[in-house]
Amino acid sequence: MSFVDLNVQFSYRSDVDDIATDFLVPVLSESISYKRSVGYFSTSSLISLSVGLCKMAQNGGKVEIICSPQLSKEDIEAVNLGYKTREKAITEALALSIAEPKDYYESERLNLIVTMIAMGILDIKIAFMETDTGINIYHEKIALFEDNYGNKIGFNGSLNESENGLKNNFESIDTYCSWKNESEEKRVERIEENFGKLWNDKTKKLRIVPFPKILLDKLMTFKKGQVNFELDNEQYSNNGILKKDSIFHVPENVTLREYQKDAVSGWINQNYQGIFSMSTGSGKSYTALACMVDLARKLEEKLAVFIVCPYIHLVGQWEEDEVNWACTPIIAHSKSPDKNWEQTLIKAYKRFRNSEKPFVCITTNDTFASEKMQNIITRFNEEQNVLLIVDEAHNFGSKRLSELLPENIKYRIALSATIKRHMDKQGTDKLFNYFGNECIVYDLERAIKDGALCKYKYYPIPVVLEMDELEEYSELTEKIKKFVIEENGKIKISEDGKLLVFKRSRLLAKARQKIPTLLKLMEKYKDDNSILVYSGASTMEKSETGELTKMIDEVTDSIKKSLDMRVHKFTAEETLDERQEIKHYFEKGLYQVITAIKCLDEGVNIPEIKTAFIMSSSRNPKEFIQRRGRLLRRSKNKKYAEIYDFITLPRDLSDVVYGDYESDRTIILGELFRMNEFAKLAENRNKTEVLITEIMNSYGVFFDIDEENKKMEEYYDG
Repeated sequence: MSFVDLNVQFSYRSDVDDIATDFLVPVLSESISYKRSVGYFSTSSLISLSVGLCKMAQNGGKVEIICSPQLSKEDIEAVNLGYKTREKAITEALALSIAEPKDYYESERLNLIVTMIAMGILDIKIAFMETDTGINIYHEKIALFEDNYGNKIGFNGSLNESENGLKNNFESIDTYCSWKNESEEKRVERIEENFGKLWNDKTKKLRIVPFPKILLDKLMTFKKGQVNFELDNEQYSNNGILKKDSIFHVPENVTLREYQKDAVSGWINQNYQGIFSMSTGSGKSYTALACMVDLARKLEEKLAVFIVCPYIHLVGQWEEDEVNWACTPIIAHSKSPDKNWEQTLIKAYKRFRNSEKPFVCITTNDTFASEKMQNIITRFNEEQNVLLIVDEAHNFGSKRLSELLPENIKYRIALSATIKRHMDKQGTDKLFNYFGNECIVYDLERAIKDGALCKYKYYPIPVVLEMDELEEYSELTEKIKKFVIEENGKIKISEDGKLLVFKRSRLLAKARQKIPTLLKLMEKYKDDNSILVYSGASTMEKSETGELTKMIDEVTDSIKKSLDMRVHKFTAEETLDERQEIKHYFEKGLYQVITAIKCLDEGVNIPEIKTAFIMSSSRNPKEFIQRRGRLLRRSKNKKYAEIYDFITLPRDLSDVVYGDYESDRTIILGELFRMNEFAKLAENRNKTEVLITEIMNSYGVFFDIDEENKKMEEYYDG
């Protein structure tokens, strides 16, 4: 067994964790090297330091300890004024910190420590600050652990190796694991480097000296002979001092809203299956995790959990949340920090099969569909307690993913703001057949009314195709007609035709007027921040050179050059670490604007966004409903959001003539439907209604937009 098998959390805090039992004991049991800066020296610190060392001592592991003398103010003053030598003050202070053990366990633990010292596998050094102004105290707390496979764990934090530190004080530590990712590996290397400098007395301002021999001799008086290597197990089982808390729990800082509690109850009443149709930003993930905790308690924590989400960056967000509700998850995808995630998961499966030891695995849709993952998923039988949570579950209505929904997993949760698939009734039916009925329908209107999301103002911005763009659009429309077929009363477009539809959509997305219009609109926001610009995914000609470039690059460069604003892309091209850094700088106002294509559509949380410019949208309501919900997340100093939506029109409304509606119908209906949908809940609905009326008047058509859209969905098939 190695550190990798221990599911080490990224932090431990006294309000949630028992740092000794949850971290020190399991980690030290697998360690061959332990390097520790412990703060003040005392026999109580040595006693607490011994927690977890029994197995390490048996294995001959090496322990190096750096500590400080607990000098009084009088001692420091005496040394600084020359009344006492430094050595005398330190020796006297250390001697005062050596006390007789209070009971059997303290006696046995001191015996363990001094035996390790006598065997040469535990060494202690003393640290203090020696400056021009005299002597001061070194009080840093860091640690480094290494296992038999070269894996390393580092931590820093407030934890003292003392009775109070482990049992009574409120302490916290942050941990870093060398195998998880490059960033954590570097942190571990830094801790190792710093400790090495300390140990070898090469740290500026600090002096490191050997532990006084006279005091080592005093410590040896506690040596009793044979060591009780079962001390950890014996002490814990006898008095339960370090009794382990539940693995699954609701964090103390989380309070569920009433609608979330209702969703959990609804899921339980549907035999632990169901769909949570909840608007983006209303707490779907916390609701699902609350269900996980409730089920785990019912099953006495004998539960395996798989959480599946569409993108790698969402795995990171789920991990950040989940570790506060349960154990450290297994991260399974192509860029997982655990390069051997498959073997890690197989081991977890075997432990669960043999002893029902719980685990949580977070993965992506693609990895879930892979042969590696399916080989593991299919091993479970229907009697085993396994929970499947699928985020953005509408994706699993597709033909490929719906065929992989595991019937052998009996506990199921689907999360989506838009569970009904656009123009795909068959795919939607598959989702309801597998996950069951909706446990809750918590739409955007209710979320805004309840204050779960903020209010917003909506500004539709008409953008007209230029003459050559309109000609290309019309040519593509004529070509598409050749690929339209009718089956069972439904209109379908062949695969070749879909490529043309895609090309036509890209043409609309990159309409030339969009960037100049954007820059004009953004003029009044030059000194603001918390701005998002959604760009199209198309390529286009550069305004200056005519060279082909990605639209998002042109948009980003134009904002930077024309408006002199601090702007950065946020796309799938950036690494996870880079995205985290971009988010951090955006939240701090160092970036005024971020530009994006799609990676903000599902799951990424940046609640600080106050103003959004949507330059490109599809007809799929899933996309723009999710975008709107993402923009309405509540944040400090955010009273409401502003949404500027670019409405692409084939021609200027003053140029529309009789007969144009038939050729323009598809694009006009799509834009009208989105405008109508956005305007329904906006604070300034009238502004949109004026434009809708103007468009209908120009084309000489009058209809109920929702009804017309419904007819189109019924008429077309996918």
